[in-house]
Amino acid sequence: MRFLFLSFILLPILEMVVLIKVGSVIGAWNAVALVIISAFVGINIIRSQGFSNALKTRQKLAAGESPAVEMLESLFIAVGGLLMIIPGFITDFAGILMLIPPLRRWMIKSWFRKIGMKAQQSNIYEAEYRRESDGFHTQTHISHTIDGDFTRESDDQRPKQ
Repeated sequence: MRFLFLSFILLPILEMVVLIKVGSVIGAWNAVALVIISAFVGINIIRSQGFSNALKTRQKLAAGESPAVEMLESLFIAVGGLLMIIPGFITDFAGILMLIPPLRRWMIKSWFRKIGMKAQQSNIYEAEYRRESDGFHTQTHISHTIDGDFTRESDDQRPKQ
């Protein structure tokens, strides 16, 4: 409940105070221009980083690995971009911190440590290997599938011993 109070009541008041202070130093129109430019920068960063992160997620899925970290990065990119679109310098600063890749990864790892979870990435294709023969590369996949049939016998049909 405290977080909601801070985000909906206190944050807009702080944003107005900071905007007025910055406007008095650099000029009101310059401060407004900075807020508008940060919104456009936020939109462009969401597009570029979001697209590249979506490609990483797709590659992880294709390789049979867990894309959990990439999905969290996508969430951080979306929230960071949204914070940059919201007018104000405090939210812009928080959004920029979420959009810097090394800081974003550090925040995700810290969050994992805080909740006591470890980011594990499974690799289904561990048994996959490449063999070179006669200058040609052939790829051999070792299947993990076990094929079989089963029948269920009821208690009445079993032979008595």
